[in-house]
This record gives sequence, C-alpha cells and structure tokens, in this order.
Amino acid sequence: MMIEQNTNYAYKLKYMDNPTFDKVRDLSTKFYRELPQALQDELYEALNRGIDILDSEPQMTAYLFAFGKMHQAKLNYAFGKLPEKFLEQPEINIIDYGCGQALGTMCYADFLREKGYSQKVKTITLIEPSEICLKRAALHASLFFPDAEIKTVSKTFDELDEDDIYCNEDIPTLHVLSNVLDILDFDLEEFAGLIDGQVKGYNQFVCVGPYFNYPDKDGRMDDFLFLMQCEANYYDCFDKYEFDEDKAWTACILCFSAGDFDEDEFSIEIAKEATKKSIEQECCVVYSKDGKQLIEVKDKEELGCYVEDLECYTIKEGTEIICDHAFAFCKSLRQITIPNSVTSIGKGAFSLCDSLRQINIPNSVTSIGERAFSCCESLRQIIIPDSVTKIGNDTFSSCKSLKHVSIPNSVTSIGERAFELCESLRQIIIPESVTNIGNGAFGFCKFLKQVSIPNSVTSIGEEAFSHCDSLRQINIPDSVITIGNAAFIGCEFLKQVSIPNSVTSIGEKAFAYCESLQKITIPDSVISIGKSAFNGCINLIVDSIPTCFSVKNDMLIDCRSNKIISCFSKEPNIVIPDCVTSIGEKAFSGCELLQKVTIPDSVRTIGDEAFVWCFSLRLVAIPDSVTNIGNYAFAYCSSLQRITMPDSIISIGVDVFYDCKSLQQIIIPENCVEKFKKLLPVEIWDKLYYLQKVYND
Repeated sequence: MMIEQNTNYAYKLKYMDNPTFDKVRDLSTKFYRELPQALQDELYEALNRGIDILDSEPQMTAYLFAFGKMHQAKLNYAFGKLPEKFLEQPEINIIDYGCGQALGTMCYADFLREKGYSQKVKTITLIEPSEICLKRAALHASLFFPDAEIKTVSKTFDELDEDDIYCNEDIPTLHVLSNVLDILDFDLEEFAGLIDGQVKGYNQFVCVGPYFNYPDKDGRMDDFLFLMQCEANYYDCFDKYEFDEDKAWTACILCFSAGDFDEDEFSIEIAKEATKKSIEQECCVVYSKDGKQLIEVKDKEELGCYVEDLECYTIKEGTEIICDHAFAFCKSLRQITIPNSVTSIGKGAFSLCDSLRQINIPNSVTSIGERAFSCCESLRQIIIPDSVTKIGNDTFSSCKSLKHVSIPNSVTSIGERAFELCESLRQIIIPESVTNIGNGAFGFCKFLKQVSIPNSVTSIGEEAFSHCDSLRQINIPDSVITIGNAAFIGCEFLKQVSIPNSVTSIGEKAFAYCESLQKITIPDSVISIGKSAFNGCINLIVDSIPTCFSVKNDMLIDCRSNKIISCFSKEPNIVIPDCVTSIGEKAFSGCELLQKVTIPDSVRTIGDEAFVWCFSLRLVAIPDSVTNIGNYAFAYCSSLQRITMPDSIISIGVDVFYDCKSLQQIIIPENCVEKFKKLLPVEIWDKLYYLQKVYND
C-alpha cells in the first residue's frame, strides 16, 4: 500500500481529533491563503478547472481549497439518495475510482456519522494515476476508517485489470465515481465491461460530476448506466444556481444498484439464490427447477454448449418469466420462439442480440422490461400484443434496422428513449390510448417521415422527436398542453408545424435548428416560450404571436421583461432594437452565420451563453449601459478577434471567452486595467488592450 508518511501534513492529521472533511480542508485553506496572490493565481491556473492530474503538494492543497466544497455538496446529496437497504448493511467495502485525495471516502465517513449509521467499512480500494494524490488518499482513508484494509492502485482506467477490482459476494460494495465519468480520454465501454464482469453480491454505485450542457460529456454518465445494464435509483442534472442558489455549481447525480434487485422484478440474482440447489439446464439455457423461470444463458463446457454458438432457440412450454438480461449479449441468436405461457420479459432480456431479426411476442405477455430489446441491431419488425399497456424506457432503443412497429390500443405510455436511434423507422402510428410521449422517445430516428399524434396525448416530452432529419410535417393535436425542451430540435427538413390553442408552454430549444421551418403561428394560449426555442430557424416567419411577445429583426422578445429569447436571423449582421434591456440565456447560441452584432444602450445584462457557438462572430462592442455579462457568454466564438468593454461592467461570469481561439484584444478604458484583471481570469490578461502600456510605465 502506498501512503503518505513522515511529512508535516501527515503529522498534523495524526493529532487531529474527531476528523471531518471540513477540518481536513481547513488545513489546505490555511496553506493556500498564506501564499502570495501571484502564486495563488498560478496554482489555480495550473489546475485547469480541476481537470488535470495533480503532481505536487501545492496543487493538492489548491485543489482541495478551490473545489473541495463543491465535491462535498454533490457527494452529500448523492449519499442522501442511497437506498435505506444499503445504508443498513452492517459491513461494506468501498471502491473509490479516480479517488484523487479520497474526497469521496472522507465525505462518506462524514455522512455515516451525521446520519447516525454504524456501518463498518472492511476494505477500501483507492484507484488514482497520480502517486502523490494516491499516497495522500490512503492517509485520509486510514484516518477516517482506521480499521479498514486499504488497497492502492496507481493506474489510469484504461490500465485496470480484473485483479484491481474485487467485489465480495457476501459483503456489499459501494462504488464511488466522483468527477471522473465526464473525462473523455478513457474507453468507457471497456471500463464499464471490466466493472460489470467483477460485480458480485450487492453493489451500490454513486456517480457525481459537473453538468456541461454538452452531449459529449453529459452523455457519458447515461452511457455508463446503460453499459452496466442497470436502472437508476436516482438520476438528475442541475444547471447553474439550481443545485445551490448561491453558487454557479452544476451537477449530475446518478445512483444505481447492481447485482441485487427486488424480488417483484424477477432479478437474476434472487432467482439464482432461490433455486441454486434446484437448477435444471438445457444446453446453455438455465431454468429454475419448476421450469417457470428462464434465468440465464451461459457457457456449459462439460456439455459442449457455448453461448456464442446459440443461433435458434425455442423456450420451453410452461415458462412464465424470462428473467432480467437472460439472453443479453447472445450475439449469434437469430431466432427465438416464445410460448404462450410467458407473461413477463425482464429488463434487458434480449439486449445486444446483434443477429436477432424478428420476434413474435405472444398475447400472454403483459410486461416488457426496460431495455428488453435495446441494441438489437438486426431486428426489423416487432408486433406488440394488446396485452401490453406500457412501452418502457429504452425498450427498443438503438434497433437500427427496425422498420415496422405496431403499437396496440392497450398501450397508454411510451417511455423515455423507447425508440431512440431506430434509424430505419419511417412511420409510426401512435394509438388513441397513449397519453404521454416520453423524453427522447423517437430521438434520432433520422428516416422517420410520418408521425400521427392522437388527441389523447397531453404532453410531448423533451427531445421526443429531436434530430428526426426526414420529418417534414407534424400536426400537434389540441389535447397537448406542453411541448418539451428540444422536442423537435434539429429536425432540419421540418417545414410545417401547427400549434393548437391548448398549448401553454413551448420549451427551451423546442424547434431550434429546424432550418426548413418556414411559417409558424403561436396561439394566444402560449404564456411561456423557453430560451433558444427557434434559434437557427433561418427561414422562419412568425405569422402570429401572443401580445406578451414580439418579433423584431428576426428576434423573439418577451415584452414582459424586454428580454431576447431567441434569434432566427440568417443575416450576418444584427441590430438589436432599443426596446431590449436584457439579452437572455442562449439568445443567440448557435447562430453560426452571425458576424457582427450591434447592442443598443438600453441593454443592461447579457445572459449566460448568450452568444455561445457563434462561430463566425468577429467583432462585438458592448455599450456603457451593460453591467453584467453571464457565464460562457461568448464561449466557442472561434472567430472572435476583438471585443470592447466599458467601465460600467461590474460582473463577468466564468469562462466568458472559453475556446475563443482568435481573440486578440479586449479593449477597456485605460484607467480600468486593475478592475478587469479582477473580473477576468489571469490566462487572458495579455489580451487586455492597455495591459502592455501599464507594464511599460
């Protein structure tokens, strides 16, 4: 085991009474604040917003000072979402991935103490590529759990092997992944596969991280859950000031269990436990003794049966339950016959059966679990019997060859991502029985041309039809009250939309980047239109609009707050009208053709991400009226060369010019250099127009 010892820091911890995370952080805070300001700035810059691997004592203290409270808040929130069943376990093991200085382990110790749980920690596995951090992590862990056996693994995630991760079948394991899943430089599929292969007994996963509002990073937490073939106990993301109203922190929180599920959901593990002394085996297919449960498919070498050879199979008559993940990863399975005795198909039962082309579900089936047929890439047709009332989350997601689906009138709900990434699906008829279309239900169905939404539907979920590239027309029935965020985002050939008088709310980015959308009428019933609702709709003409909104210069303005909500202009130069006092969040986000914008003296605030991803924007002059510029306001404006800022500005958000690769000059009043040095990060001080002149003096 690597552990820090014989250092001043180690001696200070040795004599710390009743250690807590706050007491440990106070040591770093004291050290950091005693440094000269120039060195503080240099250390903070070296952290690269907490992304880079730490390699020195000062960096470790700077990190704990700068980001420790944020980690603590997210972890405490996540631990509060753990099932009571897990917290009542008398003894557990901990695996802390990318542990850094073992912040997750320390916070869990605090959590147990504060909530009054007497749980014992038997072993702690600390995984971290930085040796200096790993040694300090072991020191912290040994202080908070002095009776635990500690194992240190100095490796990157791509270097891990089976010996590094051990889960005890008899003792539950807590897996802590704090601020690691959003890192892009390791293979998430290999990482999840390694963990999944080692899972035994009862496992609880706690994953926390930032929320970027960028799919490449935010999607990795969702991908990890999917790759682990599990269902979330809790999953939510928080934007700035949503997680903490006083902090610009963002957060994604995910908690899920693996290896142990409720008996009511017919989990594999419980079925195995109940029948482990009375199992019947037919080739490589395992049944319970009474024949009512098909438990799993696995290699049986003594019988010469291997999963990879299973191509066709008929399930035995009398089988009632196909357990969770029973045929998952049976990549050679082409044909399966399900008898009329089956009533339940478990979660992920046929997921990742790459060769499965067609399946007949009998009328006896009343329940189809989440992800039951996800990633069956060869599946071409599915008939859902009228005994089924619900299509669950991800049930047919990523079935890339699926062309024909028959949804019966018995179905009342289509779950989240139920048909997402079904690229070959061309037409869908939603029956009158359906009242809810879930988030992302038909997202990225790029050949979907026709959709019939019945009058029974009251809400269209977030991203429900996002990036349906071939969708040309949609009729929204007058039963619909809300159109969710990004519901039709990126439907680039969508030309006509009819919004009925029943709709009261149009979500953020609801029709963003629908470049072919030509005409839309927004009824008087609409009282709320989300930010960026029509951004990038460069051919749009708004025919009619409620009196609380107005359209000027191809910009949608909320007259109640005089705030720009959305811009759909295709002009390279935009003049903002004098009535505007606030440029709202993401108001011009993704306006790729915009080269120059004239902001009037009436504007006082520029919101978060107001001009993010305006790749062609080159010049911006901010008038004397502006006092506040929001977070990421000009981020990713890769052509931005010069911006003028007045001395009226009192607040500038974080990473305002992030990835502005061409930025050369930030022109400010000569007597305001020190003021803007306090408002802007040190790495762009050299862009301040008068900075060099001050140095020369």
